Amino acid sequence: MKEILNIKKLLLLFITLITFTNIGYASFPVIGETIISIDTIIPDTNKSVKKETTEEYHYRMEKQGFDIESCVCESCRDGIAEKNFKTVNSRDSSSLFRTAAVLWVFALIVFVVWILDGVSCINDVSTCSSNNIPSIFYVSLLMLFGYSSVFYFLKGLSVKKKNKQKIK
Repeated sequence: MKEILNIKKLLLLFITLITFTNIGYASFPVIGETIISIDTIIPDTNKSVKKETTEEYHYRMEKQGFDIESCVCESCRDGIAEKNFKTVNSRDSSSLFRTAAVLWVFALIVFVVWILDGVSCINDVSTCSSNNIPSIFYVSLLMLFGYSSVFYFLKGLSVKKKNKQKIK
């Protein structure tokens, strides 16, 4: 009987919260009219366009604090700053494959321990857990290590494919 009263209280609280969130959504006054302001663009009457050279552009950007070494404008892409490109992720495919292998070994170890725990539970019922926490723990670790190893393996394959395309 006590549980039914608790459930009724929770249901009443839930309905009350839903009602108040749908009715009282604004805690500040809202004006009913929407005011739209349109800015007018004043055209340039001089009709003069100042063109700057690439060197002037680089100088202006350098004065503003930008790193010219990492510029990707067309003249820089033609060879001026090509040797200065910094790689964000310099991992090669072999290191990704090694990481995948280590994670896969961890997943296999967890799986073997889980199977051995299950076999010991079959042999002696007193070693079994009644609330299945070890099973959830083993499954979580298997998913973590297993999916991570698959991710690193696929990432290694994609890096290997990109490196082959760069070589061609």
